[in-house]
Amino acid sequence: MNNIILSPQNNEILAPEILNQAKQALAESGWVLLRGFHINLTSFSQVTKKLSRQLTFDPAREYSNDSTQKVNAGTAAVGLHIENGNTPLPPDLVAFYSAKSAVSGSQTTVCDGVEIYQHMSDDLKAIFAKPITVSRTLPSKLWRQYVADQHPAISTSSEVNEQHLQDLNALAPNQQAILHSDDSLTYHLAVSPCINAAFSGKLAFANAILGPSFNYQAPKLILSNGEEISEQLKQELTTLAEQFTHEVQWQDGDLVLIDNKRVMHGRREIHGDLSQRQLYIGMGCL
Repeated sequence: MNNIILSPQNNEILAPEILNQAKQALAESGWVLLRGFHINLTSFSQVTKKLSRQLTFDPAREYSNDSTQKVNAGTAAVGLHIENGNTPLPPDLVAFYSAKSAVSGSQTTVCDGVEIYQHMSDDLKAIFAKPITVSRTLPSKLWRQYVADQHPAISTSSEVNEQHLQDLNALAPNQQAILHSDDSLTYHLAVSPCINAAFSGKLAFANAILGPSFNYQAPKLILSNGEEISEQLKQELTTLAEQFTHEVQWQDGDLVLIDNKRVMHGRREIHGDLSQRQLYIGMGCL
């Protein structure tokens, strides 16, 4: 499968045939790069909306408009992960738009979790066949914004009350949330490391075990046997995943679509001035 769709002459990114090709690529390989189209933030937003039933957001990110956000996670390399993988409602689709690409480094990495699962040892499959528990504490600002973004009846964090939190918890029976006197919130969330891809239904090792915590407290990850995931186990997963990891060498105007329930993504280290890179993200549920 060729993971690149190049712009035909005089064709627009929102043309039905282009969007259908993109969906087919997402079903076949889990990600696709669209290159050579005339894209701006408005058309990027429209693509995300066209391919999603409902938009989702990361409460720690700055908004670029009403449907997309800015990507800013420092300059260090970022480990493979699915977006919002440590939350009860991760998106199905993740879209990235590079308005301005870095001169050196900053390649986005993509890794097909279907390939990882198919090449995992029986021991690893047994370990990750059962849910793991993600635990961490969020400050008031972050958890309230998350509830506001997810709850259909409200639009701002100032509207959030305890009932809205309970409503969201009802949608995620695998989560326990504890509200503290300082209005911070600790949650314990059971997540399956191996899940079904959004566009194909194939079983994939797709999670945030190897991912970053740039804007958040680093989570505690507990296996079903009660033991914390060790650095040795993370390194074993990293070594395995690297065999199936590809790099997106960004060009200005590129757009990448990712099945967030199948393909994990990350980033190589950024070299030089961070302002040389302008990357935007859109997320949605099918």
